[in-house]
Amino acid sequence: MDLITGFTDPGMPMGSDLTPQIEKVNKLLHTMHTMDLPVFFTTISYDDNLFADSGIWYQKMEGLKTLKAGTDAVKVDPRLDFQTGDGLIVKKYASAFFGTDLIARLNANNVDTVIIVGCTTCGCVRATAVDALQYGYRPIVVEDAVGDRSVASHEQSLFDLRQKYADVLKTDEIVTTISSKYISESIEAFLS
Repeated sequence: MDLITGFTDPGMPMGSDLTPQIEKVNKLLHTMHTMDLPVFFTTISYDDNLFADSGIWYQKMEGLKTLKAGTDAVKVDPRLDFQTGDGLIVKKYASAFFGTDLIARLNANNVDTVIIVGCTTCGCVRATAVDALQYGYRPIVVEDAVGDRSVASHEQSLFDLRQKYADVLKTDEIVTTISSKYISESIEAFLS
């Protein structure tokens, strides 16, 4: 979710240092790419000069004006292993589902579980997890691969997500689970 320069550069109005989260995300990306699982990045990008494509959200979040289409702020952080074949969802609001083709992409890949990483925990991560649940997907939020400008908001959001909307797991738990499943399926295919 939104690991774009506008959020990962502490010098940007909505940015913070998410270096530890980016390291965990790259570990997950390595696993996903190795197992040829679908990966989708998201960005928030506005191409209307008056930000009409942000609705009234712009009035609540003035920092959105830095997320102008074509600028570095809306590009995926270059420290991430964003590979050819990974999807890029361009969104205008918090949830990766709202107003995008994410459901079609997930369905085309026979996805039933969504692993959510990125930022911000209290905003886009939470909104996407809630929508994933409401659309019938199993959301998993990766605790050590999500971040927020506010530690208090981050912790409260993880608490709420864990209680009501998503499984909240750590990177190593997910890598182990996915790797174990991949190995057992490979052995089963070999024995068939």
